[in-house]
Amino acid sequence: MIASAFAHVDDLHSGHLTNRTTVVIDAFRSSTCIVTAVTNGARFILPAETVPLARELAGKEFLLGGERFGKKPDGFDLGNSPRDYRRENVKDRKLIMTTTNGTRALLKAEKAPDILVGCFLNATACAKTVRDLHRDVVFLCAGTRGNYSLEDGVAAGCILDALLELDSSVECTDLAQMLVLSYRACREHLFEVLSSSQSGKRLMARGHRKDIEDCLRVDRSSIVPRWRRGRVCL
Repeated sequence: MIASAFAHVDDLHSGHLTNRTTVVIDAFRSSTCIVTAVTNGARFILPAETVPLARELAGKEFLLGGERFGKKPDGFDLGNSPRDYRRENVKDRKLIMTTTNGTRALLKAEKAPDILVGCFLNATACAKTVRDLHRDVVFLCAGTRGNYSLEDGVAAGCILDALLELDSSVECTDLAQMLVLSYRACREHLFEVLSSSQSGKRLMARGHRKDIEDCLRVDRSSIVPRWRRGRVCL
């Protein structure tokens, strides 16, 4: 198995996905919200690229969730905080989600044979699923508005580190290896490092320290949401 990585969504072209499992990562906070929602019993999540499209798709049976530039759009039921996706809010509900970076990355990867949503919360579970699919794997870091986001890269490194523990024969491209090394260098002080990333600083400035802490809880979920016919679910 060869593990490769892309620093942000604009680096990816459809040819990169042929016969490859793709793990989509937007650690602050879309991937974490999706994993939290599915872990807490959401039936499925329908990604929408834009806020107007999300509103257009919404009906009485759907909850609207997401953000634009870190803020919950007017009229949305849920924002982009993992705490919004508690069991009492999402169990047995259908969700439509749109975010600045994460849902765009999911939609960009839709031609891959298998698409997984990964983050710190489900790192080992995600690695086990990648191993069991027996394909080369692409780690797609969503990034932020066309730029690399440190937290996405370190989260990818966390999943890759778990994958290498499971299968030492995995071959990493140079970027994938760099992400593993980045994670190993800061695994004991993730909050200190990632709260000082560009995205981390923005969240801290808006009073979202608890969200960062929630996003950095490694292996708190055994759930790996997957893209199935345009929806994200188990």
